[in-house]
Amino acid sequence: LVLTLGLALSLGTALTPRIARAQAVPGTQVTGDNDALDIWLPQKERPDGEYTNGLRVSVSRSMAPLWGRLFRSAAPCTGREAAEQRCLTTELAIAQQMYTPEPLNHRAVDSTGHHTIVSAPIPGDRAFAGWLHADATANVVSEKRLTSFALIVGITGTASGAEAVQRGFHHLISQTDPPGWRYQLGFRPAANLSYTDHLRAGFAAPNGREIFDVAPSWNAQLGNARTSAFGDVVARLGYHLPHPWSLAARQRAGARDFGIWVYAGVRESLVAYDQLLDRS
Repeated sequence: LVLTLGLALSLGTALTPRIARAQAVPGTQVTGDNDALDIWLPQKERPDGEYTNGLRVSVSRSMAPLWGRLFRSAAPCTGREAAEQRCLTTELAIAQQMYTPEPLNHRAVDSTGHHTIVSAPIPGDRAFAGWLHADATANVVSEKRLTSFALIVGITGTASGAEAVQRGFHHLISQTDPPGWRYQLGFRPAANLSYTDHLRAGFAAPNGREIFDVAPSWNAQLGNARTSAFGDVVARLGYHLPHPWSLAARQRAGARDFGIWVYAGVRESLVAYDQLLDRS
């Protein structure tokens, strides 16, 4: 079991909140993750290991081709649904994650006291790995609940492009190439099925505008990429707090040009298998 705590400040337009990986609101979203974004740390102290970089581009649309027939009581979202009415959206995404050992684990001191980089894998350490995948997600949306069914298909190995991306970026910023990519996990296709359920309770100020909400969720996924489950809860407090997944709720709240909020969360995960760990 792994317990993680997160606290962050979100600043931006009210049209771009993100709860977990669900993007139920129609639109296009680009998400980037990198330890270099730890701007509160001096540049030389920012970590560059474990989950070192991620990029995800997703497009969500108010449609439900084929799979919508399974939910005959719901239609594609229009933004005019009542609070209890369900509607449907579909999200398509492509993403790449990059994993490396913690660099300090790959340093040694020679007899003269000089530090050298050890390129060979260290037993028990995380392997170099890239994971390139495409996701198709069906979202069933209401104001108080978001249910998502996803199919995730991807590959590891050189074809994932992780080595090329990291080497290219390190050349761009004049940093040393990580030496261990020749030991990365080899090519392997993988697929997962995922189910996620989000619930939400919002609390409004006297003027009727929501300033606080709580969103518990749980997820289960099964496949040869990862078999796991988690439960979490996320709370937000802020100004012009937008609904995280209901377009209709946002339309009723009126247009918001700017929003700022603080969010905190806790997650408990149980992982039976992860290809990026167990294959090292």
